[in-house]
Amino acid sequence: METRRLGKTELQVSRIGFGGMTIPGVSKEQAVATVHKALDLGINFIDTARAYGNGDSEAKIGEVMRTRRDECYLSSRSPKMDYQGMQAAIDESLRTLGVDYIDLYEPHDVSRTDMYERLMSEDGALKALHEAKQAGKIRLIGVTGHNWGLMQKLLQSGEFDAALVTYNIANREAETEVIPLAKQLDVGLFVMKVFGNSRLFELSPPDENRKPTVDECLRFALSNPDFPMILTGVKSPEEIEQNVSIANTYAPLTEAEQKAIRQFGDRLGRGYCYGCNYCMPCPAEIHIPGILQLLEYQKRINWEWPQGPERYAEFDKTIDDCLDCEQCEEACPQNLPIRELLHEAKEKFSQAV
Repeated sequence: METRRLGKTELQVSRIGFGGMTIPGVSKEQAVATVHKALDLGINFIDTARAYGNGDSEAKIGEVMRTRRDECYLSSRSPKMDYQGMQAAIDESLRTLGVDYIDLYEPHDVSRTDMYERLMSEDGALKALHEAKQAGKIRLIGVTGHNWGLMQKLLQSGEFDAALVTYNIANREAETEVIPLAKQLDVGLFVMKVFGNSRLFELSPPDENRKPTVDECLRFALSNPDFPMILTGVKSPEEIEQNVSIANTYAPLTEAEQKAIRQFGDRLGRGYCYGCNYCMPCPAEIHIPGILQLLEYQKRINWEWPQGPERYAEFDKTIDDCLDCEQCEEACPQNLPIRELLHEAKEKFSQAV
């Protein structure tokens, strides 16, 4: 598979990287077979995180690393933003993966101001990352996040070698919010959520009987020269084979194809709820992702009208219980007006059938 330089990391990474977020949902045998297949097909970057299945993703990938560690770069991350928490997380990742070092380690999803401040403080996680690098436990320090303003501050700090950001046909803000700065600073950018956590495949624009395909989502991301590597979350050898086949045979999108797919992405609508759960837990115990996705389905997939109110009635807590703390909106990677949408859901679904 073609490889490209990941910014100042100088890593030569495969165009497709293995995303380990989805393998906690499959058996150990299937997960191990999928990672083996990825390496067999030339993928040389394996990505995981402590938070993926509470270490389950790292453990399954570790089964393969026992015999094939020297065939790939390995990346993991932790949401711990304090010194002791990050220090312990790095050691736990090394134990769970069964390796002596990790190529790239990242603070996971620095998307709130308080997280940023803890990370960068005198006794924050960044101190632990530097110590781990000096000790040879990790080679490089990266960062992930969904808040574009904070991502710019993180890159401008000069502390990070690489950054993992969201990019897909319906969410293209990275083109203006982070790519220019990353190029200036030579920070290696790689991509997550190219399929929108598979949510894109469930959506179709209003009044259109059409949904995105794996091929066009992946070709769109691959056609952007500013992203050396695209992570894809897969659950089976067949899925990784499909992604690698697309990468190995694709031709860059023509100008006409680019225009068409961007217009289609615009019609899908930016800022839809991924169901990522970053807004949770809610202090008022409102199941925010469940209500927002119910509202989205009603708008886009056009369920029969009685089904919406019936589903909505299953939620114990609604906007009526909201504390207006704004915690959910600050944490939302899509900057959704969550409280406004919860009010909209009440208005739509509380009507008598």
